[in-house]
Amino acid sequence: MRLRGAFVCLLGCCGTVAGQQVVQVRRANELVVPAGQVLASLEGKTGAAPGHVQGTKRVLRLVDAVLSSEFEGVHRPGVKTVLGLTRGEEIYVKGDKGVIDLAESVLDQMRCEQPARLHVTCTLLVMPVELATSHGLVANRAQQAERDTMIRLMRDVVKAKGVLRNLPEVVTRPFVPFVAEPRVGDGARPLPPNAANLRLRGEAVALGPAEALFAVQFVHGRLPEDRTVMPQQPLCNQAFRLRAGSAVTLMANGDKMAAVMYVRFDGVSSEPMQVGEPAGR
Repeated sequence: MRLRGAFVCLLGCCGTVAGQQVVQVRRANELVVPAGQVLASLEGKTGAAPGHVQGTKRVLRLVDAVLSSEFEGVHRPGVKTVLGLTRGEEIYVKGDKGVIDLAESVLDQMRCEQPARLHVTCTLLVMPVELATSHGLVANRAQQAERDTMIRLMRDVVKAKGVLRNLPEVVTRPFVPFVAEPRVGDGARPLPPNAANLRLRGEAVALGPAEALFAVQFVHGRLPEDRTVMPQQPLCNQAFRLRAGSAVTLMANGDKMAAVMYVRFDGVSSEPMQVGEPAGR
């Protein structure tokens, strides 16, 4: 799904970002945007994510992951999807209307005068594998999680003397890596060995006031010091979109125990961001 070092020359339309003229091209099946310019404007409002992976590559990585997830294994006649970065730091997208609309929505959010903060809450559960499978959970898959279903699962986890731990809320900015992990110290209850060092790393961007894209990795062990770098061999690596108030579960199986991360998108807020504030907490 990659196009590297492409040369694109199309007639386009003009817009402005932070007072600068930005030329965006959209034809029936193609979209070309000077992402470097747009991203520089976004980072001027939110601050740049510290790390060695360039912002344009992180934008591309997230959109590519969601497109691959949504259309994997689905026969889609018509235009083949191509997503890439030109030498001029332009993001080039080719595909059907759904693909182009998604990419354009992401870029529209990047241009917002007041970019949205995303609010995410997670719950970590550890239980016998048999209990997880009896509730229909499947390893290495993002599964939609209804509230009533999760309440029943949580009750059964407590009955089975498993682990149930609500993690601190994460408030993150567009394309800035975030981490959700159990609180340690300051009176927090210690985790048993089968739940220690489990955490969720991810990146996200809002598509509007009530929807967002996520690419996350459920990890056991330490993360790279550079949070823009993807962790090696995560337990689960998934991308998805969520409506505000909806959630997914991610499961990783061991020999006898299963670890489950419940990820809920609570919505967005639009308080002004301060450059230099914590990225994702």
